[in-house]
This record gives sequence, C-alpha cells and structure tokens, in this order.
Amino acid sequence: MRPSPLGTVASLLLLGGVSFLAARPVGPLPALGPLLDPARGVWSSPRDAELPADASAQIPGLSREVRVVYDDRSVPHIFASNVRDAYRALGFVVARDRLFQIELQGRAGAGTLTALAGAAALPVDRDTRASGMPRAAEARARALDTATAGYRQMQAYVDGVNAYVDGLSPAEYPIEYKLLGRAPRRMGVVDVMHLSNRMGSTLASSRDELDHLAASARVGRQAADALFPAHAPIVEPIQPNGSGATRFEPAVIPPPGAPDRDALSVSRTFGVRSPGALVAFAPSRGEDAIGSNNWAVSPARTRAGRALLAGDPHLELTLPSIWYESHLVVPDSLDIYGVGIPGLPGIVIGFTKAVAWTVTNTGADAMDFYTEETDDLRAPTRYRLDSAWRPLEHRIEQYWSPA
Repeated sequence: MRPSPLGTVASLLLLGGVSFLAARPVGPLPALGPLLDPARGVWSSPRDAELPADASAQIPGLSREVRVVYDDRSVPHIFASNVRDAYRALGFVVARDRLFQIELQGRAGAGTLTALAGAAALPVDRDTRASGMPRAAEARARALDTATAGYRQMQAYVDGVNAYVDGLSPAEYPIEYKLLGRAPRRMGVVDVMHLSNRMGSTLASSRDELDHLAASARVGRQAADALFPAHAPIVEPIQPNGSGATRFEPAVIPPPGAPDRDALSVSRTFGVRSPGALVAFAPSRGEDAIGSNNWAVSPARTRAGRALLAGDPHLELTLPSIWYESHLVVPDSLDIYGVGIPGLPGIVIGFTKAVAWTVTNTGADAMDFYTEETDDLRAPTRYRLDSAWRPLEHRIEQYWSPA
C-alpha cells in the first residue's frame, strides 16, 4: 500500500519540527537534542545517581591516599593523612553530590546567573551587581594572604571541586545541566567570596529601617520608635533570673504625633510605601515577636552525662538543603563532624571530641540605607562622601546569555 502524498508531507513536517526543537532553543527552553540524547542525555542520569559499592578516583594534588566511607545515610566520612588532603577530598565529594548547587550559589553572588539560566535571570544579576557585591568579592579575593593555612585549605577545597568537574563526561553531567543544555564550569577561590557575600546579604537584609522611616513620616518619630523598637522586646532567657519579672513586658504605644517631615522627604527618596497606606505592627506583642533559638544543657542535667547544644541558623528551607553533612578525620590534628554549605570549605556547625558550636542570626543592624548625592542629576561626574566630592568611576557591566 502506497502512502498518500498528504501523509508524506505531514511526516516530513513532523520530522522537521522535531529536528528544529532538538537543535534550537524555543523561547526560554533550551534545545532538546542534548537532553534527549539516549547515550548522554537525561536517560543516563539514573545510573550515576546511586553510590557504587566501591570506587576509586584520581584527584590531582593529593599527597597520599584518602579513604572516603559513606554511611547508611550517605554521609561521607573522610580519612586523610593531612588537612589539605582532607579538604581536597571534601571538595570532590561535595561536588559529586551538589555540583549544580555550588555553581548556582556562586553565580548568584557574582551576578552571572544569565550565563547559566538565560535572560530570565537578568533582573537578579542587575540587582546583585548594582549592590557592588561582585566587586567586593573580587577585592577580598585579591587581598587574601596566600601563605596562610586557611587559604591553602580553601584552595585545596576548590581544587577538589575542579578535579571532579574535570573528570566528568557529558553523560555524567548532573541532570540540571542537561535540562539547561549547559556544561559545568570550574570553580575559583573568588567563588567562595561570592557565596560568602551572598550569605551575608541574606542574613543582613531587612526593611525594618524603611518601615520605621515610613511610620515616622506618618505618626512621628516617638510613636514609630514604639512600633518598630530598635531592640527585641524579649530578652529574658528561658532559665528564670530570679527577679520575678515577666518575659513579656507590655509595650506602651504613645498617641500619634505630628508627621516627621524629614522622614517623609527621605522615605520618598527611597520609594518606600506610601505613609498613608502604612500598616504597621507592634513586635512587642507575644504572637508577633520573633525569637532567636539557641540553647545549651550542662552535662549534670542530661541522662548520658554529656552536654547538649542546639541552635537555629535562621536560614530558609531549600531543595536541595543548604547544608551538607560530613566528617573529616586526620590523625592527631583533626576530627570534626557537622554540616557545611556547598561551596564554602569546612564545617560551619559541628563538633569535635572537645567542643561543639552552632550559629544563629542575632538580628543585629548590619545594613544601612543611604541617599546618594551627585553634582549633576543628568550628567553626574562626582558624588559626595563624608562631606567631600569624589570622582565617579565608569564601569561597563556585560551580561552574557546563551542563545
């Protein structure tokens, strides 16, 4: 039976459409050809997801053999002969499990997400670069003392990440790269600075000062101080202090006063919400107050006779988790267990045989807003800083987005 001319044309059009989608990106979607490649595309990812029972890898720079044992929760226990080898192996195993996360977080701090995710990430990159974080990270990286033990450990971690990247074939790329049609990039020490700055911005960012400013413009500074207190209303520890005072002290909110004209002018400069539409809350009420969670229990108060420590780092839930659990052992110098952040060398929260530590956000005022004054709004050449005029620096920011 001979095919009809119409059916032949339809088949050719279908084949042409599939070929077009396979070779070219369509809108925000990458080309589907690499993703659907039967040998190196998405179909090859499941075989690389599970840990093998036994495997070996060549990591450039190791001075001696390192042994990594994964427990039943897939936590790596790294046994090395020296600290630098331990950090190099840590970088390798973290990259195996979280390579895309390492690159994504570093690019977020560098303002280069467009090179990975395309033009959709351009607004995020613009905000990051406008804040000056990438330039600050580059300056920090240049100022590092390369002779210190801390720098050598950082470089060893980065070398371990790159050793894993260098050993990957396209079929072994993590699934995220296959979905985007991209290849993993190598890591640099500056990426550690980018991630550190990004974390600092996440923990320090707050609109409290702008809310206080808007409230002052509406009801005056005294009432605004009561609505948005500079210090947390709950400062009593869980353990009673013997004074008999309650942990919640009712706040006395003064009546609204005359609008603060200076605050009104500045709030308009920052573009904060209209004072007339301000809906403020009183953090001093128990149900609205936010506490920082950390506590310790002495050995005398536990059944096992050992101290207990807990802390809440106040970080948002993410998938995958922002934490990576690991254990590093170097005879006579290091035995540390805990969690770190992929892309940051070492253990952020953990314990040794002698001491344990945790971190939490104190809510400290670590970020300021300021108004910028230039000599000419249309064609500025100078800006004012500490009552002195300084020349503006011209910098061209280039954003690269794959086609």
